[in-house]
Amino acid sequence: MILAEQRAVLTETPKLLGLDGQKMSKSYGNAIAMREEPESVRRKIRTMPTDPARVRRTDPGEPERCPVWQLHLVYSDEPVRDWVQTGCRSAGIGCLECKQPVIDAILAEQQGFHERAQPYLDDPSLLRNIVADGCDQARKMAQETMREVREAMGLDYD
Repeated sequence: MILAEQRAVLTETPKLLGLDGQKMSKSYGNAIAMREEPESVRRKIRTMPTDPARVRRTDPGEPERCPVWQLHLVYSDEPVRDWVQTGCRSAGIGCLECKQPVIDAILAEQQGFHERAQPYLDDPSLLRNIVADGCDQARKMAQETMREVREAMGLDYD
């Protein structure tokens, strides 16, 4: 088939909200960059708003109303999620305690990004070569695809 129609592939959490519970956007300042500095990640997550019902540490909360819960759905395993659900609803844990597993998971994930990016930061010519090779390959593939499309549409005038 030429030019197959694309399908959406959604994960368990297809939409991740920003750090303020609104749409995530770099321009809103409510996102975490892939290679953001660890201290900045810690600060952003620690200052995230939480369930508005939890005014005091002793107030029970509802994780589903908290933007941090969306991050737990992505970054935490089932035992941690259960701990959050129980601890939040019973006021057994505070919001900062709840945020710590998310901070740890994001920093662990970003460690690989930092390590893989370092050679390209040290030698930018590596990246320029990859882009140039990719352009050449993409051009060849596009030419072949367009040849097939023209042939399928009866526009092959060779």
